[in-house]
Amino acid sequence: MSYLQVSVVVLREMLEIALILTILFSATKNIAKSRQAIFTGLFIGLLCSLTIAYFTDKISDALNGLGQEFFNGLILLATSFMIGSTILWMQKHSKTLSHELKQLGSSVSKGTKHLYALSITTLLTITREGSEIVLFCYGQYVSGLEKFQIIIGLLIGIFCGLLLSFALYFGLLLKSFQKHFFNITTLLLIFFASSLSASGVGFWVNANIISPIIDPVFDLSSFIAQKSILGQVLHFFVGYLERPSLAQLIAYLLTFNILFFGVKIAKKI
Repeated sequence: MSYLQVSVVVLREMLEIALILTILFSATKNIAKSRQAIFTGLFIGLLCSLTIAYFTDKISDALNGLGQEFFNGLILLATSFMIGSTILWMQKHSKTLSHELKQLGSSVSKGTKHLYALSITTLLTITREGSEIVLFCYGQYVSGLEKFQIIIGLLIGIFCGLLLSFALYFGLLLKSFQKHFFNITTLLLIFFASSLSASGVGFWVNANIISPIIDPVFDLSSFIAQKSILGQVLHFFVGYLERPSLAQLIAYLLTFNILFFGVKIAKKI
């Protein structure tokens, strides 16, 4: 069922990309060669994401048998950090993002900024979101998800993301839907990031890098088995673990509270 987590993350990232590109396209539609500049940034951003994917796998192979647990834990914690930082960034800039991007288009139109500013903005957007997808997928892989499930999750996320992206571009996606969609997926991503933190700490506990403090802090396997249907549903939505260590529980709660209240604060700023 974890492949659905991949789908949700890919779908969310694609919509964030589509939102930014839609505003850029709209703001620069009358500027000569603006689309060429945006597509150049898009292409280079995709290459950067693929490069990150290539080196992540190579680094993992190089560490196989020597610090693999440390590397896996680091990947999960880094992914959690990236998801969390993106959530907070989007919340903080959601109100001003459209204005800032339109202002960029206006500056390019007036000649105060060169066309490469559009390429750089697109490049950074694609690289940031692409890196998040790459790290999340790899994090799912080191957590035990099969490659074919990751591929299925990617295909589902890309297909649904493309459909909603085109709907967004052509104005078919209602703003009320956008608001609810981003609110729901933001909450899901907070749970995903918290779950990744707990799993990352779990790898480090298994490798004796950090202390579990208490292991397990509680055992719910006889109440809700993690492999049961209910346990898998809870694991998917909220990162349920039947026998977490205290270190994992602290990591989960710390990440969740930082992001949950961080989102609330970011909305008010």
